[in-house]
Amino acid sequence: MIVPNNNVVEFPPAAPAGSNSSGAGPSGAPGANDDGLPGGKSASRGAGFAPQLAMRLRAWEDGTRFYPGAIALCALCLGLVSSHAPAAGVIGSAAAGALFVLHKTIKAALVTAALSAGFYLIPEARTAPAYWTTLGMVAAAGFFPRSLVTVLLRAPRWTWVLALLVAMASFCATLIAPGLPTTVAVFTGSLSAAFLGAGLARHLAMVDARLLAWGEDGLVPVTRDLLLGRVTAGMLHDLAQPLNVISMANGNMRYIVEQLDIGEESRKQLLDRVARISTHTEAAAFILSLFRWFGRDGDKERSALSVRSALERAVAATKSNVRHHGVSVELDGNALDHLLPEHHGALEMMAVAALLSAFGSFIGPGSEKRKGKVLLRAAMTPVHVVVTVQCIDENEAPAPGCKLDHATLWLVEQVAIEAGGDFRSMLRSSQPTRFVIRLGRDDI
Repeated sequence: MIVPNNNVVEFPPAAPAGSNSSGAGPSGAPGANDDGLPGGKSASRGAGFAPQLAMRLRAWEDGTRFYPGAIALCALCLGLVSSHAPAAGVIGSAAAGALFVLHKTIKAALVTAALSAGFYLIPEARTAPAYWTTLGMVAAAGFFPRSLVTVLLRAPRWTWVLALLVAMASFCATLIAPGLPTTVAVFTGSLSAAFLGAGLARHLAMVDARLLAWGEDGLVPVTRDLLLGRVTAGMLHDLAQPLNVISMANGNMRYIVEQLDIGEESRKQLLDRVARISTHTEAAAFILSLFRWFGRDGDKERSALSVRSALERAVAATKSNVRHHGVSVELDGNALDHLLPEHHGALEMMAVAALLSAFGSFIGPGSEKRKGKVLLRAAMTPVHVVVTVQCIDENEAPAPGCKLDHATLWLVEQVAIEAGGDFRSMLRSSQPTRFVIRLGRDDI
């Protein structure tokens, strides 16, 4: 790399297309990066395969890959012995709850199939309530809708204590009270244990995020976007300064053009160019404003902080993420003019997260573009302001759903909880509603 005195950085010329950058240099000697691989394609494959293999080996080494398999094995073994030891079925239900949270549908289905085959191998299992209960819990872990995960785990904290006490009492009852009380204790204890197992698995997944499929490409894209946002926030002031200089220079240019002794046609052309610069400068300033005030209520007039303004800012911030012009966004509902001075920024962040996922519904698996509409409907209830995000295709039918990665979903859920509200992601192919945002009314 050569740095001359004119402050222009010049890079060495790129290698011609089809040449091997790791091959011989001008003198015929091997390059510094030559690994001795026979061809360029082989070298790139080897370079790409090695890091992936290292990551997989590391995941196996620290035990991350073993958690779901070990939990499934525990559920299977405890379920098989529950016909002779009903208390084991209670613990097996806790493992079933963990499988439900970890989204291990295939493992839950395999355990269900193995327990079903156990009816032919263990005659006592056919009449054992604990065996049937464990089988039902594992089957539910594999086939219940995943939207229930966030709903169940938003329960108040006292419910965890209650579930622990109920599970403990039921476990003891299965050991000391034979007969009908055992059947009741197994059922109630299994429900409580499944709830506790789901909560423990969720906490474990938060500690070691690799347990969950946080996105199609893992945590790297989420981390990159998070850090990119923080870096951008630090650049906003530096971007605003040259923008102000351009705006001031453009104003001075307009004054000079108006004073020049030139023909009207030339003056008109120059003024048109000045107007275009002004228009684009104002558009850039508006984008900077979206960055600077994103998710913040700021010092603006409180009478302007309404549901409508929050949704409009969210639409403006995500407009660049619509990959084609066949998708429109509409606002509707009787709650658009409701004031939200305290939670305006929270609603804007939740709406942005919902819109980013909603726009992905109009891009097919092969990157084909679909036409449709995203409808933001804000409605008033006696105690809440409810905003639904609906995706409708060009035939007024529900558009295919696009999954929001778990990391972003969890973070937005925390924002909603801090604002005293709720954020739900709904993936139901028969309904157009994709997200539901609820905020408590502060006027009652």
